[in-house]
Amino acid sequence: MRKFFLSAIAVTLIPFCTDALAQDFDNSCCDEYECSEDNLNFYAEVYGGSNYLQTETSGGIKSNFKTGYILGGSLGYRFCYGVRLEAEYAFRKNSYESVHFFGRTFSMDGHFQSSSIMANLLWDIPFASWGWNLWNVQPIIGAGIGYDSQKIRGVNETMHYDQTCRQFAWQMTAGLSYPLFSNIDIAVEYKFHKGGFNYIYDHSVVGGLTVKLGYH
Repeated sequence: MRKFFLSAIAVTLIPFCTDALAQDFDNSCCDEYECSEDNLNFYAEVYGGSNYLQTETSGGIKSNFKTGYILGGSLGYRFCYGVRLEAEYAFRKNSYESVHFFGRTFSMDGHFQSSSIMANLLWDIPFASWGWNLWNVQPIIGAGIGYDSQKIRGVNETMHYDQTCRQFAWQMTAGLSYPLFSNIDIAVEYKFHKGGFNYIYDHSVVGGLTVKLGYH
């Protein structure tokens, strides 16, 4: 499944990247994203928001979790044509609600939590350079791969279990950013994240603050 999503993302981005690279380096697209060394190429971002866990039945058992939270941050570099490469850390936590098995639903205490380190490739879609006025709102899409450490702890009157999974992770991102000041942007983003537990899918909606570094 993850190979399918990553292949689909690559196929989608290839035509845009090919068209952009075919343009002269001094065109308006390059000016829009300020490719010179004296501009705001490095950046740091912090974000937080809600984390929702989509779960599937595994081994006849289905766990249900309450809406939780996500906190994270990233350091990155902006290339020409709106392409960005960043390193991201994120922490997610959701409290247990119930577990369903043997045709019955039982209340459960405990939680799910994960820590992830990701390398993300993002694209600030250059609608402004294409002549589309979006009131300074910047659309963002991207994908990432990395490593996840996930833990589940559940306990009630009759059972107690702990599970840990450390494995490859991948995610997709889409969002909108807006320039609050000359070197500070605010953003709203949706993140779909998949870690090692094959029956759990992370959906996050976050608000972020980005500071562009190296301002003159």
